[in-house]
Order: sequence, then structure tokens, then C-alpha cells
Amino acid sequence: MRYELISFREIILDALKAGKSVRKELPAEILEESKRVFNTVQHNITQIAQDRLKAYIRQHQRGLMQLMDELEAMVDEGDLNAAQGKNEEICGIVHLLNQMVFDLQQYLPDYFDYDCPVSITTQKQLLLTIAENFGQILNHLEELLADDETIAIFKHLFEHLKSSPKRFTFEQVVYLNDFFGSVKLALTKLVPPLQMPEIILLLTSLNFNHPSFYHSCCSHFNHEFQKCENISEQYRLIHFFKKLIGQVFKTISIPYHRNLPNIDESLLRYIESEISYLKSIDTIAEDLSSGGILDSNFKVTFTVRQLAIFIHLQVEAGIITTQSPKMLHQYVTKHYSTVEKEIISEKSFKNAYYGNTSADIEKVINKIVSMLAIAQEKY
Repeated sequence: MRYELISFREIILDALKAGKSVRKELPAEILEESKRVFNTVQHNITQIAQDRLKAYIRQHQRGLMQLMDELEAMVDEGDLNAAQGKNEEICGIVHLLNQMVFDLQQYLPDYFDYDCPVSITTQKQLLLTIAENFGQILNHLEELLADDETIAIFKHLFEHLKSSPKRFTFEQVVYLNDFFGSVKLALTKLVPPLQMPEIILLLTSLNFNHPSFYHSCCSHFNHEFQKCENISEQYRLIHFFKKLIGQVFKTISIPYHRNLPNIDESLLRYIESEISYLKSIDTIAEDLSSGGILDSNFKVTFTVRQLAIFIHLQVEAGIITTQSPKMLHQYVTKHYSTVEKEIISEKSFKNAYYGNTSADIEKVINKIVSMLAIAQEKY
């Protein structure tokens, strides 16, 4: 299995040695040699055993990528003013090598290494393309009157993509080309006002498993859960999200990141963990109720604000111990009702728990004084 890049590499590096002027014939000579290399590789694949073809093609792919990196390093390290002509020649050669790699990808896709990072030149071009596409997408979002959360998610994605410390792989280049085309096409079919759930479903259907997108989705879900009045509403909402994500049809088969789980699988795992959490609250409540420790539901003569103060005082005094105030709030709102409300919203209870008025505190104190009087009388 002959490696065809040895003489090709020597011609290029020898001609570009420090202190040597670039021969006028060099570009034509390199172009001719590149054609010979590619034609020879195409011929050799008919002579090589099938199980060795992938290694043969990828050996030449890696060789071209390594040579490009060396040449680009020459440009970065050189004196651009003193050797402008030579740097232009080097950039021209890099462009030719880049095209040779793309030819391998186009004509021999079954043996090409798509997990290989692209060249520095391709990386720079891709970042420009990403910036251009994001500009077009943001214009579409403004036309669709998208909410701030939706616009923010795309801005965060753009920042993460352009600041990635690693080069994109060839597979990611292919993916992003399809991704941007699909997003822009989908946005032309949506009607204002555009909201976050539509974007979640769109990017999930495109298999966009970037960590930034995953965290944005989880943050959105959690924000929506917090707006629910009680656990029952949270149950309904979380199962609605589960239904939506589970029914998404993927229009791009490959994910953005090969080594990470598919985005729908990750989101469904997050949703399942939230469901398990809600179930654990119900289980605790059922155990306390069945054991006769607490009624499953009972009414108090306090207002919501007074009840929150009363519960808070018990926590402060160490009567009630909890590692999670949120869990305590959810339990109280599910199992208590007051003189003013049959159903207590978690939000209103939370607000009262952390903020109160002197009038409400005084009424709670009066109740506690009454309790002390009863205790002194009986015991």
C-alpha cells in the first residue's frame, strides 16, 4: 500500500525553505503533482483489499491535513511584510491541498474520516459562514416578534460555536450546513409571535445536541414549572412536554456532536427525573397520611400569609427540618387549604414565606400565645 504524498510533500517544503525565492514554475508543478497523486489514489483503490481501503484513504487524508497545518504555521510565524509574496504562494498551496481533501470527501465518502478536524483555513471560512447565518436567523426572529428567551438562546449558541477551543470536524461542517438551511427554511413558515417551545421542537427535530441548547431547554422547563400553581399543574405540564419531545420527528439523522447523546434522549431523561422528583413528594405525603401522622388534606384558620409565617417559624425553631424549602412549600400547598383559598399556589406561599407584614405576624403570635395558654392549662 504505497503512500503517494512523499514526493509531493518534498516538492512543496523544499521550494518553500527559508531564504529561497519561490520559482515561477512552482504553482503549475504543484498542481500537476496534485493531479497525479489524486489519480494514482483513485487507481490504487481498485487494487487494494476492501478491508484496507479505509486505512489507505485516511492515511492520505491525514497526510494532507498535516501538510496544511505545517504550511499555515509558516505563514503565522513568518514576517508578513518581508515575505508577502511567499505567504501568498503558501496560501495558494494550502487552498489546493484543502481542495484535495474535499475531493477525497466527495469521491470517496465511504472511506473518509468525518471525525477528523478540518484545516485552519476551513475553520476560518466556517466561522464566517456561521456569523452570516446567525445574522440572517436573528433578522428572521425579529420579524417573527420572537420573545427575549428565544433570541437569547440563539445568541448563546452563536457565542459558543464561534468561541469553541477545538476545530470543527468534517461531520460537524456537513451537519451545520444542513442545520442552518433547515432553520432558515423553517422560520419562513412560522407565524408571529414566535415562542420558545417552537424553537425547542425545531432544534430537537434537527438533532442539535449542543450542551448550550440542552441547558437552555432545561432552564425553560424549570421556569415553566415554577409558574404552576400546584403540583397537579406541574404534573400536567411536565407530561405535556414529555409528549411533545417524544413525538418529535428528526429531519437530520446525524447529531451535531457524535460523542454526546441525542438531544431528545437527554431532554426526556431530564423530564423523567423531574417526574420522579414529583412522585417522591407524593410518596412522602402518602406515607405520612397512611401512617396517621398527617391528614391527606386539612384546612387551617390562617390566611396563606399567616400559614407561611407559621410554617417558617417552625423551620426556624427546628420543629420542622428540611433540606429543601421548595419541597416543603410544595407539600404544604398540596395538603393545606386556608380560610381564604381552597387551593394555595406555590408562588403565593413562597412569596409569603420569605416576606411578611407586621399585622400577619401579630395574628400568628396571638395563635401561638393561645397554644401556650392551652398547654399551661392542661399540663
